Amino acid sequence: MILDRRELLKVLGLATSGATLGACGRVWKVPGRLVERALRGPGLETFAQTICGLCEGGCGLTVRLFDDLPVGLKGNPKHPLNRGGLCPVGQAGLEVLYAPERVTGPLRRDEAGRYRPVTWDEALAEVAARLVALSGQRQGRRVALLSGEPGGLFADLAARFVQALGSPNVAHLAEPAALAYRLTQGLERPPGFDLSHADLVLSFGLDLFEDGPAPMHAIAALIGARPEAARAALIHVGTRLSPTAAKAEQRVAIAPGTHAAFALGVAHVLVREGSYDRRFVAEHTLGFDDWTDEQGRARLGFRRLLLERYYPDRAAHLAGCDAGRIVAVARRLARATAPVAVADGEAIQGAKGTWTAIAVHALNALLGAFDRPGGVVLPAPISLTPLPPLAEAPGGDDSLFAPRGAGAFGDDPVEALAARVLDGSTPVEVLFVVGANPLHTSPDADRLRQALERIPLVVALAPFLDETAAAAHLLLPTHVPLEAWREATTPSGVAFSTLGLAHPVIAPLHDTRHPGDVLLELARRAEGAVGAAAPWPTYQAYLEHRLTGLAAAGQGSVVAGSFEESWIHFLEDRGWRFLQHNDPAELWQDLVREGSWWNPVRSPGDWARLFPHASGRFEFFSLALERRLVELGRRESDALDSAEALARGVAALGLTARGDEACLPHFEPPRATAEGSLPLVPFRPLTARGSLAAASPMLLEMFGYPVLSGWETWVEIAPATAAQLDLGDGDRVAVESGRGAIEAVVRLKPGAASGVVHVPLGLGHRAPGSPAAGVGANPVEILEPVHDDLSGMLALAATHVRLRLLERRRHGGPAPLEEAHG
Repeated sequence: MILDRRELLKVLGLATSGATLGACGRVWKVPGRLVERALRGPGLETFAQTICGLCEGGCGLTVRLFDDLPVGLKGNPKHPLNRGGLCPVGQAGLEVLYAPERVTGPLRRDEAGRYRPVTWDEALAEVAARLVALSGQRQGRRVALLSGEPGGLFADLAARFVQALGSPNVAHLAEPAALAYRLTQGLERPPGFDLSHADLVLSFGLDLFEDGPAPMHAIAALIGARPEAARAALIHVGTRLSPTAAKAEQRVAIAPGTHAAFALGVAHVLVREGSYDRRFVAEHTLGFDDWTDEQGRARLGFRRLLLERYYPDRAAHLAGCDAGRIVAVARRLARATAPVAVADGEAIQGAKGTWTAIAVHALNALLGAFDRPGGVVLPAPISLTPLPPLAEAPGGDDSLFAPRGAGAFGDDPVEALAARVLDGSTPVEVLFVVGANPLHTSPDADRLRQALERIPLVVALAPFLDETAAAAHLLLPTHVPLEAWREATTPSGVAFSTLGLAHPVIAPLHDTRHPGDVLLELARRAEGAVGAAAPWPTYQAYLEHRLTGLAAAGQGSVVAGSFEESWIHFLEDRGWRFLQHNDPAELWQDLVREGSWWNPVRSPGDWARLFPHASGRFEFFSLALERRLVELGRRESDALDSAEALARGVAALGLTARGDEACLPHFEPPRATAEGSLPLVPFRPLTARGSLAAASPMLLEMFGYPVLSGWETWVEIAPATAAQLDLGDGDRVAVESGRGAIEAVVRLKPGAASGVVHVPLGLGHRAPGSPAAGVGANPVEILEPVHDDLSGMLALAATHVRLRLLERRRHGGPAPLEEAHG
């Protein structure tokens, strides 16, 4: 039975005046059996605690059920991440659940390219037969898996499944950018930034309230959970007038790709005026002052580099701003008692993004922001039950995702897959794509499509027929979040440990399965070592097994009330354990009921864990970076001494820095802009979070709510830029690069940096199985194949475009902003 939302609510006796989704003309596909049950049921209203699952944020969710039918969603006020807040994507969970476009059973693409229904047994038998054949021929390395699922425990299971087949070819597209923290701190993932206790946050390019790893946590930490008088101040440095920038105490508009120059100018002022933390720098950093290495060579220190090259006038010239702004920001930092600097978003999406993150993180070292409230911390480890080692684990050095040249430390995984399949260097016969749509999100989508055509069996696990699923041979439909067991471990950048657990609040509406259950069933069918490596009967059983470690560790607590972190710290300091669970079964039951566990307690003074590399310090001079540059320099000759090899490694990356400067925080200029073209800076709006946002017409309706623009792609430009190009608000333009063109509507953005074009990501779907098919344009299609120097990732903000007028604003269209006439 198909009802629109208003009719469904009327059937359930829950109709309200002016139901907002009714205005979108949306129909929900609700199985008739559920409507009948609701009609004949006792009319019982209940609530269930779970997690959202629609993006990597891990927010707690309270689901309202009417006779076990989900009818409403709101944030869980007990959850430590979002504290009751819920973004529009989370609110769209019911639309995703009841979407009529969902794939209702397994499909196989025939020779004519049409999808035909098959049974689960037929589909799994085909995949298992291929896996068994490859394993029997000791060709398991010809299996690969790409995952966009954010959950850490699913990532462990997926990697174990592929490795048990004898393949190292696993890549997780949802991994946060961590290389800068590896090079400076020795960490494999970003540290936590204690926003809840910071009194000043200096944000470089990061739209904390929309595009951070956990925006609802940022809103709660900086605004919602604090009295107004105690809220943190925010300074935003970037090119776009984002919602975060609009709320900042100060906003500094700079040229694109110059965030590092601004950060280093601020660092210069802190050092010159003696406003840095001298004790921390002396005791816990390496390479601040000039030093002598083990070979007796004099090495350049960060202090001298700053004072000689990044004085405010020069830094301001590089960044395209006023030198006074740099000095003012530095002195504001010096006055703060708990400042912290963060970089993400546009700041790290260019070809020099890792260099930028290193420069910004150096500010935290100068401020002594490590291991203190309001600074850079490490959440306590989550004590999960470890998986036993595999009898034969393949090495990762010959993985098709192993670095081979795009960046000093890595390659873009989608580009690597495409390149190595097309050149034949790493044959792939079975490819799993789980919860990802790289044919829509990757700048290398064209070559990936060619590569997919050469792979004999591509298996997509997804709930909708998106672009990548449409190119697969088999589409195995998966549950959506409200139907599935899933977990969400601590989001990137959060300062405390948290683990959210989602349980099915409703039985699957269609013939779908969890990706973990699919992999476990394939392992059983493969038998032998593969089956032994994955012995759990269901994904739920796998989660139960992994979470028994929480009870054994006796740390943290299932969240059952609004408890203040300070009180938990008080108890822990005195030897108490807060709401401890000794019985794994009891812990599991409580976790299913409440939906989340957390541990806000950290061990102070654990410097070995904060800086786990060999020096045990924050490295202004990155020894790991020096070693890698020397390795690159010796590719042609092992006989080179270290200094010559370092110089050649620097030259191989095309850096402007020379010698030791390349191993220190420094500024690498972005690509020069050709005459008449403008830098393109794509951004992800809040309404485009997660891979399933395009399934919600509500989100499409409000897609461009900050500029009052829905169901279309727009470009944001400053009024001065519009005047130079003779463009007005509401004009339709072609955005043209060397890769192609897209169409968009001009929206003037007073306060944005001049000479920059901002375009939202998330639209431009072409697969017919999406409600967003044909809506707007996808700017990824016109991005140039430019890589980050160090990580090798394809850069989103390294393309230049021209704007060509197609049509003046139509009569009756949105009125131009007043600033456009001024």
